[in-house]
Amino acid sequence: MQKLIVKYGTAAHLALLAVAPLILFPFAGESVIATTMLWLSVPAISWVVLAPSIHEGEPLHIARQRVALEMVRDPVLWLGLVLIAFTGFRALNTGVAIAYDAELAKWHVAEAQFPILPASAGSAGYLPFAAAVAAAVLLIGCRHSLGRSARMAFLLVAATLAGFAATVALVATALGNTVTGRLIACPKELCSFVGLAFALHFLGGMVALVAAFERKWHAAMALFVLAVGGTAAGAFAFAPARVLAVFGVAAAVLLVYSFLYSCRVLRSAGEFKALVVLAIALTLGTMLVLSLVPEETLQARADAFVEFCFLPDGFKELRELLSGIALKSWLTHLWIGTGIGSFPLDFRFGAAPEDWALVPRGASELMNGWWMLLAERGIVGAVTLALPYGFLLFTYGRNLVGGIIARRLPHPAVLLLPLVLAAIAVTGTYDCSFLRTDAIVVSVALLAISAKAFPVSKRNTDG
Repeated sequence: MQKLIVKYGTAAHLALLAVAPLILFPFAGESVIATTMLWLSVPAISWVVLAPSIHEGEPLHIARQRVALEMVRDPVLWLGLVLIAFTGFRALNTGVAIAYDAELAKWHVAEAQFPILPASAGSAGYLPFAAAVAAAVLLIGCRHSLGRSARMAFLLVAATLAGFAATVALVATALGNTVTGRLIACPKELCSFVGLAFALHFLGGMVALVAAFERKWHAAMALFVLAVGGTAAGAFAFAPARVLAVFGVAAAVLLVYSFLYSCRVLRSAGEFKALVVLAIALTLGTMLVLSLVPEETLQARADAFVEFCFLPDGFKELRELLSGIALKSWLTHLWIGTGIGSFPLDFRFGAAPEDWALVPRGASELMNGWWMLLAERGIVGAVTLALPYGFLLFTYGRNLVGGIIARRLPHPAVLLLPLVLAAIAVTGTYDCSFLRTDAIVVSVALLAISAKAFPVSKRNTDG
């Protein structure tokens, strides 16, 4: 464990940055979470630059020079800086709010200070700005500063911290925390689920389990109680059945390939030992769920799978209604959208009187994340969000060709990118969870690690 802490300090700092929103959400608001992430980004980027993974026989100062040169040459670094500036200006360009026009004697949605530029309602743009900063740090760190072993250590530490966060959230629910108590019920008016981030960390924890056996990290086996069991419990408790079904399929695919990979790589029946650790961790996670999750929530999740009915009553009608209003809002602000956090205001003026009977009290988001993305951020905002994923896809495709040439069985981490993107694409048609900060920061890290996981045709001493 001491070796993990000393050798993989950069991975640990990046993991803490990636999991910070999950640790804080039961006890802090968006403003506190955003501020914390910005402060955590400072030591994280310092570790990325000053303590990168060292190649065999390479002095530290040479490793720093190598990583710095790679960063400067990487267009993702410059894209990240542009996106930070973009989201920062959007957070400052406020003013979108309901206002009264005394001359016309009518209420309307006031425009931002700079109407022709991307905007936000109130402080709604602050957390997306912090997410852009954290995502840029994680992308650069995972692409350049972390070696192969350090990237696996990142997955392990991040999943362990996420499992700890899930355990704390479940205990807080049992003690009467109102925030987690509402989120764990996944009510009809809620369209953004923290369980998606826990499910993403669960996939990362499964990959880390194979890596731990491959690298003989025997002292770290106890961590998988949290890294696998804790994250599974968090996903089950804080995500609706439809999200669980999607990630269940993804986890099954990853498990099958991980077992086949372990059969080829591990020795002394290591693949079966890994299955035993996985089973123990999931069993303890199940016990955690049964002990702390309210009975009505357990029953609701079970009924959805037994009846094979993952959408609540009236869901489709409400989704179509809200999507129609989002379409109208988007068409009036095609390029820049109506502003981050502005959809509840648009709904007030876009809904017909009879529509209010269908909308639950407290509903502020869409049952379709893609329409939510276009309505609030427009084409420009959608493109800025998609660009980092596009660069990661390009890197993945390029390294995939190299992996095919190498003719070696790739690590299970290579499946993270297609599985994560597919899961987000499916779940995004029914909720807005993929737009959450906790989901964005972990997803970009998983995709960056997946793109770097392919074998190379020549010997690589990286990490």
